[in-house]
Amino acid sequence: MVCGTVRLFVLLKVWHKMMKKADRKIILRRLQMRAFRLTVVVALVLALLGAVSAAELPLTRVQLFSSGVGYFERDGKVEGTTTVEMTFRTAQINDILKSLVLQDFGGGKIAPVTYAPQDPLQRTLGSFALDISDNPSLMQLWERLKGSKVLVTAGSAVEGTAFGAETQEKAVGDEIQEVPYLNLLTAKGLVQFPLSEVRSVKILDPKLEADLQKALEAIDKARATDRKPVTLDFQGQGAREVRVGYLLETPVWKTTYRLVSDKDGILLQGWAIVENTTDDDWKGVNLSLVSGRPVSFTQDLYEPLYLSRPEIPVTVAAAARPRVYEEAIERKAEPEVADRMEAAPLARAARGVRGAAGAAPAMATPPAAPAPAAPMRRLAEGAADAMAAGGKVGTLFQYAITQPVTIPRQQSAMIPIISDRVEGEKLSVYNAAADARHPMNGIMLKNTSKLHLMGGPITVFDGEAYGGDALIEDIAPGEQRLLTYAMDLPVEVESQSTAEPQKLLTAKIVNGVMTLTYKQRFETTYNIKNGADEKRVMLIEHPLRQDWKLIEPKQADERTRSAYRFKVPVEAGKTGKLVVVEELPRVQEVALVSASAAQTQLWIAQTELSEKLRAALQKLTGLQEEAAALSQQRAEKETRIKEIEQEQSRIRANMKELDRASELYRQYVEKLTKQETEFEALRGQIAELRAKEAAKKAEIAAYVAGLDVQ
Repeated sequence: MVCGTVRLFVLLKVWHKMMKKADRKIILRRLQMRAFRLTVVVALVLALLGAVSAAELPLTRVQLFSSGVGYFERDGKVEGTTTVEMTFRTAQINDILKSLVLQDFGGGKIAPVTYAPQDPLQRTLGSFALDISDNPSLMQLWERLKGSKVLVTAGSAVEGTAFGAETQEKAVGDEIQEVPYLNLLTAKGLVQFPLSEVRSVKILDPKLEADLQKALEAIDKARATDRKPVTLDFQGQGAREVRVGYLLETPVWKTTYRLVSDKDGILLQGWAIVENTTDDDWKGVNLSLVSGRPVSFTQDLYEPLYLSRPEIPVTVAAAARPRVYEEAIERKAEPEVADRMEAAPLARAARGVRGAAGAAPAMATPPAAPAPAAPMRRLAEGAADAMAAGGKVGTLFQYAITQPVTIPRQQSAMIPIISDRVEGEKLSVYNAAADARHPMNGIMLKNTSKLHLMGGPITVFDGEAYGGDALIEDIAPGEQRLLTYAMDLPVEVESQSTAEPQKLLTAKIVNGVMTLTYKQRFETTYNIKNGADEKRVMLIEHPLRQDWKLIEPKQADERTRSAYRFKVPVEAGKTGKLVVVEELPRVQEVALVSASAAQTQLWIAQTELSEKLRAALQKLTGLQEEAAALSQQRAEKETRIKEIEQEQSRIRANMKELDRASELYRQYVEKLTKQETEFEALRGQIAELRAKEAAKKAEIAAYVAGLDVQ
């Protein structure tokens, strides 16, 4: 391009000289020659300009995701085989390696993408013949130069072969110090140089010196890690369009809203906050903002990874033998044809698929702009028009900015994405857990626009005044969401709760199992006092408790994961009331065959029992008492047997110390005889009582098994 400019200047100067001459033919002949040369120069300049344009590949499209990444697209034309070099920050290379998409729409081929690897510096330095990875001292470096030809300057220049270094003890004053020496093998023999006297060391081996220079250059390059080149090669013939797409980390784009509410309705205006933190100016790019939560992560693909490999000794291979393979027990089903089809690149998914031959992509037709609503007065009048058209991108939602966007590098912008009337109802929202006295001013907002509203802050203007701030989460078209923005001080609410004791509802006996159904009743009363000069529609949020059933009102106006919502209109200066009744049902099942008489008596005391069920339980009580009496008798006799056994043990111990002819010994013998007689009698009685108990339990089991009473 510079060459063409110089030639054009020369041509103009020649033209000026020739105009002073009289010979028109000579002038014409010279002009023809100069014009031919100028044509050639201009053609070369234009070709050069074309190559520069292709190398630039201007940024044409930016797609920002709410997950913190952005998709960037560059489009341009190339001529023949073209090399495009792009530079990125080192921190961005991993995202480039993970997401780069290249397309050649003129039938060309994509050659391998090349880039400078980021091998660890220590490993790079260790690969040179002279290792300086550990920042060696001159003594250490001299040891590594052992055997190399060097020129040492210490007063005079001496050439020789490095022979290693050593330290020697030397008296310096009253102290003994270690002095380092360099040993050099010369033609005259081994020469030592004190290190302090050495002024320079020159490596005479060109290859070794070049290796040392490369190592130092590697250290210098390691400091310059801010930007790295990535080279793209498009191979083909003729002029054709190419595209480069990639993902980079970007700030999360944000949304803010303004909501103007007055008697004419509700106007919602939304803005997207976009930051261009890249190194490129966005000049007239097609910008789209995508909301959703796609999975996005980083992975270190840039730095080479090396595995530690074991050293295996050389083995002599045995003669090859045939191998018998086992039969597969299960086989994976072959994928369907549709499953095996290659997924479209990200650029195609977002902008339509362009064929391999370079057919233009099918652009999604933006939805028709909504009919302009009647302008609201004052604050709502003259609101900024939205620049975004909504649409789905896979499972995500996209705001496609309908006008080209220009944002200089390291600058931010606010872009209007919605300005539309929406439906909504003004409410006073009360939640005792949030504030026990006052409700909050709120709006039940319905997204009647065609856009997905991403979560963000809302500044509310109530009438002509600032009302407060609110927050919303994502709202899909057609969904409703409650927002509150200020405390409604003129309105007060009192909440009172009462709990009734557990009450038996029903009881029945089937197949020996008695089923009892209880309920617990909980009542909450909300007393509302509207001290405002206008009507309020109260929205009472009542906590939703697990397993509790709503009895009154029969149905809530709304139910969330954690609360019921009830609407209560209250006129200005009046009071209102809401009573919420809940019941907790509980079912108890008891196997009557194992119940005691005391438990049965408690059930009989329940006034809710039917007479038939009460009579059945009373009969069961009689049987249980008889069984209990038998059990008590058996227990008493078993206790007496234990007493006899203990007494006999004591007597036998005493008899060992007595003379068999003594009177006391004779009395012990008589007592043992009587106890043995009683013992045998008790054992018989216990056996008889156990049999009666078993019979009575069998009678109880048969009785309860035959009951079917409600």
